[in-house]
Amino acid sequence: FFWGTAVATPRALAHAELISATPAPGSSVETLTEIRLVFSEPVGTKNQIELLQDFVAVAELQPVIDPNDGTVLRAAVPPLPDGVYTVQWRITSADGHRISGSYSLGINGTIQSATPWYQTTWAMLGFLLCGVAVLAYVLRRWWSTSAPQRSAKS
Repeated sequence: FFWGTAVATPRALAHAELISATPAPGSSVETLTEIRLVFSEPVGTKNQIELLQDFVAVAELQPVIDPNDGTVLRAAVPPLPDGVYTVQWRITSADGHRISGSYSLGINGTIQSATPWYQTTWAMLGFLLCGVAVLAYVLRRWWSTSAPQRSAKS
């Protein structure tokens, strides 16, 4: 009985996941006319797809659930200039949970993999300085709380 519950529970608690996208994440296309997202389970009615360029929304698309397959979301794309874009999507899964994600694609260009902000030199320096500050704070607190014990021993 317990084994069946343990095995069945993860599937019941799972939410929709993006299985595939057309155009594919990281790809470059000559023209972009439609975005097609396929999920692991049927999607609800509150869905959104935006195209961003340099973190600025350039097109808010009108996604439509494919009438032949409730797991497929399609959105027509207006004409856009060449460049690198981020597809940002938000859906409501069949169980009512909001799920979101994003990926990059290019129009007549190469996609350069951007370094995540937390791996930049400035971020690493910031992490180092924060670590030094925390260490200094802990040492100072330890030193001040142990000072009466050190003077009592002398």
